Amino acid sequence: MIKLPDRSDPMTAEKRVERRLAAIVAVDVVGYSRLMGADEVGTLRALGAQRRELVDPTIAARRGRIVKTTGDGLLVEFPSAVEAVACAISIQQRIALRNKGVAQDKRLIFRIGINVGDIISEGGDIFGDGVNVAARLESLCEPGGLCISRAVRDQVRDKLPVTFDDLGEQQVKNIVRPVRAFGLSAEAITATPELPSQETAPGGRSRLWVIPVLIAVILAAGGATWWIVRAPPLVVTQPFGPTAISPLPIGAARASVAVVPFEALGAEGGSDYFTDGLTEDIISALGRFRDLSVMSQGAVFAYKGKHPPPMEVGRNLKVRYIVEGSIRRGPERIRVSVSLTDTNRSAVLWSEKYEAEPKDIFAVQDQITRQISGALAARITNLELVRSAAKPPSSLEAYDLVLRGRDLLHRLVRSGNAEARTLFEQAITLDQGYAPGYIGLGRVNLNSVTQGWTQFPGETLERAGSLAQKAIELDNLNGAAHALLGNVAVHFGDYDRALDELKRAIDLNGSDAESYAVLIPVLLYRGDIAGAIAAGELVERFQPNAPVGTQFNLGLAYVLADRAADAVRVLERSVEQNPAHMYSNVMLAAAYAVAGRRQEAERQADRVRQHFPTFPRETFGSALRDSELRTKLDQALRKAGL
Repeated sequence: MIKLPDRSDPMTAEKRVERRLAAIVAVDVVGYSRLMGADEVGTLRALGAQRRELVDPTIAARRGRIVKTTGDGLLVEFPSAVEAVACAISIQQRIALRNKGVAQDKRLIFRIGINVGDIISEGGDIFGDGVNVAARLESLCEPGGLCISRAVRDQVRDKLPVTFDDLGEQQVKNIVRPVRAFGLSAEAITATPELPSQETAPGGRSRLWVIPVLIAVILAAGGATWWIVRAPPLVVTQPFGPTAISPLPIGAARASVAVVPFEALGAEGGSDYFTDGLTEDIISALGRFRDLSVMSQGAVFAYKGKHPPPMEVGRNLKVRYIVEGSIRRGPERIRVSVSLTDTNRSAVLWSEKYEAEPKDIFAVQDQITRQISGALAARITNLELVRSAAKPPSSLEAYDLVLRGRDLLHRLVRSGNAEARTLFEQAITLDQGYAPGYIGLGRVNLNSVTQGWTQFPGETLERAGSLAQKAIELDNLNGAAHALLGNVAVHFGDYDRALDELKRAIDLNGSDAESYAVLIPVLLYRGDIAGAIAAGELVERFQPNAPVGTQFNLGLAYVLADRAADAVRVLERSVEQNPAHMYSNVMLAAAYAVAGRRQEAERQADRVRQHFPTFPRETFGSALRDSELRTKLDQALRKAGL
């Protein structure tokens, strides 16, 4: 059972607390002690798999927040009673299906209690009678079923296709008044049709990997992919199972926005890195709102230092709204101006000016993010607002060092990488609880491996992974930390772990082009060619000038999917932009060959032999798990004369 906290400590009572109304879910494993006594290791593994593969993703899809875990239980907070009950029903349905192939004495069966009430929030934990009642209802629940309070029943009535049994007034421990309880049996849950959610397609299948994130919303009819239109559905095959993912119209119910790089007024000595970093953070924070589709940093930074008309930006980036602003940073004050413009009408919808001391910049940034998002998506929930609020460091200087380090990392040169390492290490020394410092240092180590700047790639890669894990421990809602760990796992060849981490990163920040870029090779090497193509095409829409690695992986996926013309288109652009990239040159020769363009294939193959004599022909493509795909790639290279 969920253990209830002792609130009798007078020191705790004196702390500043926050009260709010929430739906609370208490979950417990039936007969956990018996299961552990019979098979401790097997039970722990089974419970871990249930959490990782079924319970946690279902909670995330319903916008729940796992507050705490015990050995056999969970305490979860939801912004809506309907979402809480729907989530609980989905979990019980999926566990019942999973248990069909498990021996009766080894089955993991849950009891779930749900209440709506006033809670006290403190330090990430929640307390109060609202929590206590949920825990007591869980203890009243029958195995595999649900037990809810009257307050929950009243909120979900007529909103969900279920009918709860009236269990009458229940006198529960430590609660003065009786609680009116309502139950739903395991049989009734099994008979309930699968309930759709914002993360679930109409057929009930998970659409986490449909990747609908960046194509956006125009409230009027017409136009390009970024507008609110009924674009052709984007379908991605399930990367970890036989179930296909249902299609999702691109850009459904999303507002598209581009944050044009803020202008650094009076910046001297290159100090506009602070403005660039703040712009990047605002893009990242807005990207965490699932109701918004936000252009990536790479797509908007072409406008740095320029002042194009809003309609031009909207037309070029295919977005409805743009955010513009300026920052004047002085030793005593920071002045921020920001505006939100409708690109269709060149009409300013909202503008604001802020003035704060340097130590208050985090509050200013959070306020900007919240107000912009509120103007674009009034239906964004309080949970998403919490997710958008980046955890501020205790020292502005640490934040400043991280921004400097990021600025150097973007240059991708060895000297800059070394300098960035020093800055991130200094930031960690100043604030050991600041996750972005560890993420930045992890990226430094990863760059050292991928660019050949270290004599000890294995050890360096392990350090990058350890830093990513440290960042996750400090801030589990930081998508960049999970993306970094996924990227490290790719280089270790652990594509299953990489997939798990990237799923988490994308769930936390659905507009993060970097996470999708890392996802492409993961799906590619696992044999999910359609999924790799969908992810690659999405990154191209996020970033019109996608990184060379993204273009290469997408071109390879097109070749393996027998889409030679598309492969040629992508790889020609990649070689034009990055003529020294060996693998893009190699794949372009192969693409020409499978497209039947013999003379161009021969010329390109000659270029490869002349300029890239060290091309590792024997090992190229060895990471592909599917032997048929390796054979197909080998045949394409042979056809090109390589």
